[in-house]
Amino acid sequence: MVEHLTGTTCAVIVAGGKGLRLGNALPKPLVLIGDRPLVSYSLETYEKHPEITSIVLVCGEDWLQEAKDIASRYAPTKLYRIVPGGFERTDSVKSGISAAPSDCQKIAIHDAARPFVSHKIISNCLDALDKFDGAVPGIPVADTLRRFSENLSAGTIDRSQYILTQTPQCFQLPILRQALIKADEDGFVGTDDASCVERLPGTRVTIVSGEASNFKVTTSEDLYRAETMANSIATPGCRCGEGFDAHRYATGRDLILGGVKVPFDLGLHGHSDADVLCHAIGDALLGSVALGDLGVHFPDSDPQYEGVSSIELLRKIAAMVADRGYQIVNIDATLILQFPKIAPYRDEMRENIAAALSLALDAVSVKATTTEGMGPFGRGEGIACRAVALVVKTG
Repeated sequence: MVEHLTGTTCAVIVAGGKGLRLGNALPKPLVLIGDRPLVSYSLETYEKHPEITSIVLVCGEDWLQEAKDIASRYAPTKLYRIVPGGFERTDSVKSGISAAPSDCQKIAIHDAARPFVSHKIISNCLDALDKFDGAVPGIPVADTLRRFSENLSAGTIDRSQYILTQTPQCFQLPILRQALIKADEDGFVGTDDASCVERLPGTRVTIVSGEASNFKVTTSEDLYRAETMANSIATPGCRCGEGFDAHRYATGRDLILGGVKVPFDLGLHGHSDADVLCHAIGDALLGSVALGDLGVHFPDSDPQYEGVSSIELLRKIAAMVADRGYQIVNIDATLILQFPKIAPYRDEMRENIAAALSLALDAVSVKATTTEGMGPFGRGEGIACRAVALVVKTG
């Protein structure tokens, strides 16, 4: 967890479901969809969303440790707190919003049982808060609605007046807090958050377009549907990029690899900090979305990049990849050098790169090899690096 997160927009992921209707021994959020827990999908989506500044996970007390393990992998840079849920959903929401950062102004309440929420829905709900107190995604009712009494049809209902609501349900946080306090005072238990907010005089909750894919996993049939969907999107628009960079040794410079200052009597020659590891990774990422190479975007003729940290360049490149509609999946890089040994600094390099790219640590691999004394790198004239990046289409 990141202890000192700040920012005005927090996602509260409610994951307290027991999953009794699934017929599974595990708590619903831990049930595997594909090869990963149900709750991991929501964590990863909100981790990657640019408007979300922090995440609070509300879970069952009996799987707090599992929650920590899952969240550390799928929400490594935005997870703020993990808190136990309550008996009713409203109790869990209250627990979640009370744990939000003190400067939070907008809150997105999301059911972990909806694993396939899109960035578009989240953005539309949050944007609507500029004009409304709350925003809820909804989809039209496709089937005919009927009233019934004693198993007999009692008339058809005009379905055009109804929608099926989804999450996230987004609100101005002070309004939601006030609504939950009033619900407590009145003994009101709503089935969703909007039902509490709508009870406050003068509040306005708008409806934004939801998506059929943002369904809730409740029954075994839903679980099968989620499995099918997870398998179908496991590699949508998958693209791979390869990067290579090499720098010769130079005196009077620090040796920077993966943002780490490695103790050595030589550095690498270059216009920036000459971080050959970051440069190869950057080229791989740019190549994966056909955006050229580092020289196109950060030319050595531009004085603003003289001595610049290549970790900062990676952050810029990650934003470029996101702007093209892709999400970084993982990085694999191999340094080619005779000396120095990098093993003592490898984990710190991985941590720096993972943070710059908003990746889990286990999505970044850094290795090293020698050329057994052959060629310029075997003779110790410099360092080279090869990198491969996998990205996937989002939305």
